Amino acid sequence: MAPREWPRIRHQTFADQVYEALRDRLLEGDLQAGEFIREQEVSDAMGVSRTPVREALGRLASEGFLERIPHRGFRVPEEPFREILELYPIVSSLELLCGRLALPVLEESDIERMKAINAKLAKGVSEPVNKRRQVRNLIELNNQFHRVLWQRCGNRRLLELLEDLRSQIVRLEMWYYSYPENTAKSVREHDELIEAIESGDHEEALRILERNMSLTSTTLLAAAGKLEGHEVFS
Repeated sequence: MAPREWPRIRHQTFADQVYEALRDRLLEGDLQAGEFIREQEVSDAMGVSRTPVREALGRLASEGFLERIPHRGFRVPEEPFREILELYPIVSSLELLCGRLALPVLEESDIERMKAINAKLAKGVSEPVNKRRQVRNLIELNNQFHRVLWQRCGNRRLLELLEDLRSQIVRLEMWYYSYPENTAKSVREHDELIEAIESGDHEEALRILERNMSLTSTTLLAAAGKLEGHEVFS
């Protein structure tokens, strides 16, 4: 008799909940660049002790959402994008490794899933992107598309690394996906990737995957000056 798989129970600590609440407010632009986040204020507002707040703030700082100022606490970074941009080549390299492991074992159902996700992303191109939540939805669809590959790589640690690094570049992608033409580029490259996979040309698929990440990085680098004052990013 084959062993049964037990369902995974998601456990969230107070620190996890504080982390997610603060990260959401940062992504929504509710906390402005240069603004200090006071432990006691967050503690009082959320009804928890300062310990989970401190832990959440430390995690957000390690991911680039906040910066730690000695003897003063944590504040929203004023110019973090150049440091975050440095993560793109790392993410690209890990995605390529993941692709090499995943492509030989992809199933037809995986490809159909990628097509369905990309169709939703394509639909978003024609819809006006004027709210941060809409932009976040586009980012999540893009991540879902790539996650189909990640989950087939068979390497749990690699998957965890990709998820962690992806979470750190969200603020830049908030800007990138606020422009419909950028979303349209991603959709086209996803279509090309699917076509290469279906034809069995894995090397071409990897080249497209690398180009997809490179395109985003190049676009962001070229627009670095605009990012400083962009309302989604600041």
